[in-house]
Amino acid sequence: MNKIIKRFSILFILSIAFFITSLTLLIIPSHYDLIVPASTYDIRNVYSFEGVDTTDVNVNSVSVYSYYEISMLNYIVSNLNPYAVIDEHNDYVITSNDYAMSSGNIQKIVSVNNSLICGYKKAGKDIKYYFRGDIVHTIFSGATIYFQIGDIITEVEGTKITEEINVNRIIIEKYGVIEIDGAYYLNLNKDDILNFKLLRNNEELEINVKPLYYEEGNLKIYILGINTYDCYGIDSENTTPKYHINYPDSYGPSAGFMQALFIYDALSKEKLTKDLKIVGTGTIDINGNVGSIGGVESKLVAAEASHADIFFVPEANYQEALQRYNKHNYKLDLVKVKTFDDCLNYLRQLKGVTV
Repeated sequence: MNKIIKRFSILFILSIAFFITSLTLLIIPSHYDLIVPASTYDIRNVYSFEGVDTTDVNVNSVSVYSYYEISMLNYIVSNLNPYAVIDEHNDYVITSNDYAMSSGNIQKIVSVNNSLICGYKKAGKDIKYYFRGDIVHTIFSGATIYFQIGDIITEVEGTKITEEINVNRIIIEKYGVIEIDGAYYLNLNKDDILNFKLLRNNEELEINVKPLYYEEGNLKIYILGINTYDCYGIDSENTTPKYHINYPDSYGPSAGFMQALFIYDALSKEKLTKDLKIVGTGTIDINGNVGSIGGVESKLVAAEASHADIFFVPEANYQEALQRYNKHNYKLDLVKVKTFDDCLNYLRQLKGVTV
């Protein structure tokens, strides 16, 4: 009887120890972020056009789930997941849910407008648009005392923002850059004060901004603490054909490239995507330049799981995607692109279409 009680006591103590250890690991944050595959999304659910049948247009975006400063328990478990991508956390990135949604929503709106302008222009359709300024989509810790997500910067240091002259160009021309270990940084210091004019909720504001800094080894690197995109408005009343947008639940700019492809294929009626399942990722600007994105490995996994025929990837992310592609012998075709025309030319060659 005493042996049974003793054995039960040991098991009980071990169970309690395991429970406490697991609970502790679940509570304690790690210094890592996690990205895992989500799913593909049919862009036919996003756009519709007056008098245009999109039945034969088969273009899909792809998303991931992102988690910041995961717990130690999640970190341990995620290391056993072959589809998980784990990166060291950036201490200067704001990770609250409200911030992430605001930032992601602004980036989604920019991507939708850019894809409309790019797609309509390439298809030879009428679209009226206008430049508004540089819109703030990301703010680093410390810069929130000056900027808000969605601010549209119209002037810096007395120079007006245009399509050719953005925030960084103005600051570089005035303050210059410095090189540190092969990387280039704005040549700002703690005593600099920069004057900005901006629109916030359609109200004109003027603010004076002091640079922030972060430590790079023994050095202090001074930065503005914001990232911006060119921001365009669209005169939908003077755009033909008329369009309607159903904004998806996803956030961020990475569907822009595929949105532009969908719009082009729908309006041009080339039917480049008919009888194919096209999946891809990448940002897009109004001139058709395809930009880099995050989480490309996880997006490739989701594309393969969806039985995609082709996965288009930005040139800047290609090598990262290619490593996983070769390692797992995926069946889809992995295609790198630098511009929107690269994508169109690939599909035309595949389909035997000449223009």
